[in-house]
Amino acid sequence: MASPKKQTVLVTGASGFLGLHLVQVLLAEGHRVKTLGRSESHRLQALGVDQIQGSVTDDDACQNAVLDVDQVYHLAGSVTRDESGSGTLYDVHVTGTRNILRACEEAKIDRIVVVSSSGTVGVGRSPEFEANEDSKVPWDIIGQWPYYESKALAEREIEHFVKRGLPVRIARPTLLLGPGDYNGSSTGDVSTFLSGDVKAALPGGVSFVDVRDVAAVLPRLMSDGEVGVGYLLGAVNFSVRDFLIGLQQVSGVRAPSFELPKSIVDRTGGFLKRVSKFPLFGGLDPVTFEMGCHYWYIDSSRARSELGFEPRAWAETLADTVTDIREIGAVYA
Repeated sequence: MASPKKQTVLVTGASGFLGLHLVQVLLAEGHRVKTLGRSESHRLQALGVDQIQGSVTDDDACQNAVLDVDQVYHLAGSVTRDESGSGTLYDVHVTGTRNILRACEEAKIDRIVVVSSSGTVGVGRSPEFEANEDSKVPWDIIGQWPYYESKALAEREIEHFVKRGLPVRIARPTLLLGPGDYNGSSTGDVSTFLSGDVKAALPGGVSFVDVRDVAAVLPRLMSDGEVGVGYLLGAVNFSVRDFLIGLQQVSGVRAPSFELPKSIVDRTGGFLKRVSKFPLFGGLDPVTFEMGCHYWYIDSSRARSELGFEPRAWAETLADTVTDIREIGAVYA
């Protein structure tokens, strides 16, 4: 069933990569869109939405933002791999989610979607690993990465509200690629590849999806998704090596010929992680190195069957990502 027309919809995190695409989808469907963000966005202003300034970490701001709203899409988040930013991650993801859901509960809003991450369940140590909606949170793995740990703790907050009767639906997209990542928050690794700084393929695996396809399916999740289910949204699972070769095919930038053997990482991973920041090893921060030695594979068949999720061909997504990065000047020599 299609989402009702001319609803008033609140989007948090609307100025972000996925948020801007979602706002455009909602406006095209005839909705009136309000946004909650820490600062005014000229891109949102150009779209003609009603911008409310405030943070999801501010309970009063959340209470004010949901007034006279029919639907809420909670996308607000912070992205960093720097451990020094962990406090902000937990504040935005955990406290922010709790504040928004409490405001929805008090305002009796019954149409809510929260965007989480596939990384709350979709990461393992083996290339045979593949997560689905019933997979458990691998706390022993993500506990070392504040971004994913805070996202998993936010899902725990969602679970508490669902048990109290709040009908929250959850999206778990994989790595978002495609055009329009003006802050480089999601496509930064592609920018690094295009600049020639990737010296070796790590022995892990990635999953990615086009941001436009995720934005398109979120209204269907709102109307047709099962409450409390974390729908996994990915287009393809690739080894890191195949991902880099795919980028080579669409960009003309040569992928590194050397792939770091997993056996070596398993034996000397601690040492390699410490020296990964040196140019010889690709100049990677230790967290990126460690993540690239894991497998982020997921199964999106439930979203395909229940939500009609149909991601486009991976080559189109990579080509559009590369073109957009080059056009906005995100590649640095």
